Amino acid sequence: MENYIEQLTAKNSEYIHSITRDLVKIGKTDDEIKAILSEILPQIIDAQGQRILAKDLLGTPSEFTAKHTPQTTTAKSGKKTATENDNETPVLMWLDSSLLMLGFLALVNGMVAVFSKNARTYGIVTLIAMSFAAGFFLYLMYRLIYKPQNEGKKTGFKSFGLLALAFLGWLTVFTLTMLLPTSINISPAGYIVAAIGLLSLGGRYLLKRKFHIKSALATPTPRN
Repeated sequence: MENYIEQLTAKNSEYIHSITRDLVKIGKTDDEIKAILSEILPQIIDAQGQRILAKDLLGTPSEFTAKHTPQTTTAKSGKKTATENDNETPVLMWLDSSLLMLGFLALVNGMVAVFSKNARTYGIVTLIAMSFAAGFFLYLMYRLIYKPQNEGKKTGFKSFGLLALAFLGWLTVFTLTMLLPTSINISPAGYIVAAIGLLSLGGRYLLKRKFHIKSALATPTPRN
């Protein structure tokens, strides 16, 4: 292995130093690190001859280390548990985004109404419908823009067209619900609306903790 290390270029040597340091941080033993290096060093040396950097071959140091990060297991069942929010189930991501919007809008609208005599709260139907429409728009933005970019794909005009339609739908939902009579679209007191906002954010936190839902606001990971 030492012979391989001596053949490394400066950049590849720095790469090996970085992943070695990161592997130590995640608890790998010396023998485990040696086994990993013994496997990848010949590949790196071969790639050098084609002027391919180690990070282009194996990913950035953080990406490479993530592949070797041990997953946690439950003590009773021994089943693997997610170590990050990576659940991309469409309905759950939509619900996550909708609860976030409902929590934010209700909390802000309710607090403004509490401290301002002239401010009015949204009708409950408007608030809920608008939040779920906004949540759907955020999910579409993730699915059509953020996710393809993260995978190195280009975003087409069709995606932007669908987003424009979704945005118009969002505005339409808001407008139509505002036209509902107050007997149906009741406007609660400010403190009640603020409480709805807090409950929504709390519910979102519990759902994310249980199902490890990925946020639709997750932006593309920078590529080094």
